[in-house]
Amino acid sequence: MRDKEDETDNLFYLAIGPMAAILLGAALVPLRGYTTASNFALVFVALTIVVAELGGRSAAVATALCSGLSLDFFLTQPYMQLTMYEKHDVIAVVGLTACGLIAAAFGSQRGKRTTALTTARKNLDLLHAALSGGEVGDPVASRLTSILRLSRDALPLAAAVVRDERDQVVARSDPADGLRPVPDAVLEMDTLLPAPGPGQERAYRGLPLPESGGRIALVAGGRRVGSLDVWGNGTWARPESRRTLSDVARSVAILLAGESPRAPARD
Repeated sequence: MRDKEDETDNLFYLAIGPMAAILLGAALVPLRGYTTASNFALVFVALTIVVAELGGRSAAVATALCSGLSLDFFLTQPYMQLTMYEKHDVIAVVGLTACGLIAAAFGSQRGKRTTALTTARKNLDLLHAALSGGEVGDPVASRLTSILRLSRDALPLAAAVVRDERDQVVARSDPADGLRPVPDAVLEMDTLLPAPGPGQERAYRGLPLPESGGRIALVAGGRRVGSLDVWGNGTWARPESRRTLSDVARSVAILLAGESPRAPARD
């Protein structure tokens, strides 16, 4: 869900950033008689940095370009025209645009690193909850339900269901998820990708998890103890998210194995 929220935020700032640059130029009109246009460039650069931090690279680039046009239109002579008489005004506009593009590049990279760090922390919290599930005294079904809900919130999942070896529902991320049909696609544990058929190439790892559902076999102690059925929410499943879900599946298998009766040993 986080990817969809980020995309919405980026589109919002892609519209707001250029508009703010135009409004800022208009707001500075009363001051244009007191100083040169080059001094106003710093204000536009500051705006671009803020937009880069909040809205990403595309929004920042659009803001930087509109800032140059706004400075030219409102604050350089002849006013209210996209032409310039003075050489230093040309330098100011070109310099502002260049500095704005540089600020957009570096600011958006910082935003990506912050997003990646936030995602990593969520994944670690999810893994901690999954690993500590075996230490709590609550029923296994309750612990599995908690893990599935955390997985749905932290990973690109719409739903998740744990079934035992008889395909009976043991836990689900939401009560309605137990009514979903058993997925046909079988996902490999390590990659969470369908096994490629003859002549088929393996899918790109950045693709979303199957929205129609995929089944992960849960194996512990050399025997199958159940399945983890997952449905993607349409957003990209990055490699780190796939690894986290794979580790969660292994933890769920261990918890489920503790409740599953073992076959009697043969003499």
